[in-house]
Amino acid sequence: MTVGTIEKRRRRTTPAPAKPAASGRGWLWALLQIGLVGGEIFALLFLLAQPAFRPRHVVVVGVKHLSAAQVTDTLNLPSDRNVFLLNQADLANRLQVLPWVRSARVSLALPDRVAVSVIEWTPSAVLQVGEGTYYLNDLGEVLDPAVEAGSLTVINRPGFGAARDGQHAVGSDLLPMLIQLRAGFSAAFKISVTSFQLDGREVLTAQTDRGWTIIF
Repeated sequence: MTVGTIEKRRRRTTPAPAKPAASGRGWLWALLQIGLVGGEIFALLFLLAQPAFRPRHVVVVGVKHLSAAQVTDTLNLPSDRNVFLLNQADLANRLQVLPWVRSARVSLALPDRVAVSVIEWTPSAVLQVGEGTYYLNDLGEVLDPAVEAGSLTVINRPGFGAARDGQHAVGSDLLPMLIQLRAGFSAAFKISVTSFQLDGREVLTAQTDRGWTIIF
């Protein structure tokens, strides 16, 4: 093998230098991608800043004892925040502070609408404290002052003190038992229980329509 042959092989195996044109196209593509991302961010910020997408119309359904104004005030919607930034679950949880609210669902609709669907508690019994009467829910919590007991079970708690909305007044296990006991007395003994009384020592008595007092 001659020196000339070796030199020819070296020339053939030496890689060709990279073309500067390909490198230039890569930079242009990168700049284009950055520009597109920047444009999307600018468009998003511009959209979020538009007053047309701020919550202005609140629609409330399912309320009977509450008013739409009470629900709206409890939501406390920020007037300067876009509807895209509102958390529906957080708004629904805010309504749980209202005693009548059993469950609530909040949904958002463009451009500025907030829809609230409320399921209220149904009064299960009436708490009597002195001259005051209050509706109780299934958990034994105070809902609101009661206009009349009607067919609801009345539970008298002397010495209970001033009842507050949402306050736990009767045990959640005891309340359904008293309701069933009242219904059972009427069916089995033809005696109507007009009210129960639970004193400070947790002694339970029942008053009947015949003037009898039953101590449990």
